[in-house]
Parts: sequence; C-alpha cells; structure tokens
Amino acid sequence: MKHRNDSKGNQLRYAALALLTVVSTPLCAETGTAQGLGIAQPLSAHNFVSGDVGPIINDSGEICRVCHVPHDHARASQRYLNGLLWNHDVSSATYTMYNNTWSKTLTGTQSAQPDGHSKLCLGCHDGTVAMDAFDKYVSDGTNTMRMLHGLTVVPWFQDGANLDLRGTHPISVAFPAGEAGDGKNFANPATATWAKGQTIASTLDNGKVQCSTCHDVHDQESIPGTHLLRTANSPAEGGVPSGLCLTCHIK
Repeated sequence: MKHRNDSKGNQLRYAALALLTVVSTPLCAETGTAQGLGIAQPLSAHNFVSGDVGPIINDSGEICRVCHVPHDHARASQRYLNGLLWNHDVSSATYTMYNNTWSKTLTGTQSAQPDGHSKLCLGCHDGTVAMDAFDKYVSDGTNTMRMLHGLTVVPWFQDGANLDLRGTHPISVAFPAGEAGDGKNFANPATATWAKGQTIASTLDNGKVQCSTCHDVHDQESIPGTHLLRTANSPAEGGVPSGLCLTCHIK
C-alpha cells in the first residue's frame, strides 16, 4: 500500500492503475477471489505485497503486517487491544444490526454492535477506513475500500447516521445449534463440516457467527474462484446449489 502525501496526483494515478488491472487481469485471477493455497500466493485476496491484486502496494514488504504485528513498538494507538496482535485501524462507525424480529430462525443472542473477528474485517470492508491506515503509516484518508473496490464494501447503505447491516447475514450472533421445528433446524456445529473438512464449531468466534465463519481470510481453507468462501455456493463455483448456506441451515 502506497503511503503518500500528493493525494491529488496519486488518486488519478491509482484510478488509472485500477482500470488497467480490471482490463488486463484474466477472469480466473480476478481480484478478491480465492486461490485456496494460502495468503502468500501472489493473487491471494489479502496479499498486498505483490501488487498483483490491485493498485495498492504495501511498502512494508510484509504480507501479515497490514493486519498483525508481533510487537506494539509503544505506539499510542494500541490497536492490539482489538486482539490478534491487530495492527490496522478499526472503524468508529455505528451499525444498525440485523433485526432478529424478522426471522424466527435467528434465536441466538446478537451483540449490540459488531465484535470479535467481524469488527476487524469491517476495519477495511465497511468503506470508512483507509486500507493503508496500519502500522506506523498515516494515511491521507482517501484510500478506502469504497473508493477502490465498491463491490466488497459491507454494508453499502446507511440507516440515518448508522451503517445498515440489516441486508447482511447476521454477524456477532451466537450459533443457534440443536433447534428442532418447522424450518428452524440447524446443523450440529461440532460435526457439520465445510468443504475442506473444518467443523462449523472451529470457525465460530467464541461461539458466534462472524465474517470469518463463512470466509477464510488467509485463503487456506477457501474454495478457489469464490470470495474466500469455505464451501462453494453454486455449481458455477464447483459446488452444489446453496452449498454454503445448507452447511449450517437444514432446509
């Protein structure tokens, strides 16, 4: 990721590079899709070192450093308080959460605001935080997901002053295992598995469904050609219809 001060000229340069990337990148190497071979692969969605995933270059030369750092180096931001040795700014936005009165199947307790792994993902993906706001670098604030790759912004809409998560699968919600009844059955998370063999339980975050439950950000357990999904969701992705959904939901 380039850390820069000449924002006007660079915005134009990066926009041109983004267009070039879209035009010149073959569909099989589409930015943001999984390779299923680990984050170190040049085209892995969260490898920002190679520059092959878009117009952003990570000047640190380290793949992991965009999100994690082994030592806090006495920086006042104390991003590590978010867990996982976190090294990237997190969002200060407030969110309207999924409304559980709409769905009789959503009976697990939901957090008032995104927490755990989802809070960390939203530090880039809610579109309000610059992607190059990490480590010692000070971003100019223009390099956001919304600016560079709008299709991966979650959520897109606002509800007044809040970002609106009501159109997104519930996150930061306890997995409602063991329910029985008309259309309310869920798989047993201890035994039900994703395509590469991981149990649902192993992908919960303190028992909660988070972004990382369905998406493998490190691209080891994801299905190639998908948006880092742990199970393909359609025949076009090499799976069965709604395979991802039906791993958890019994319908």
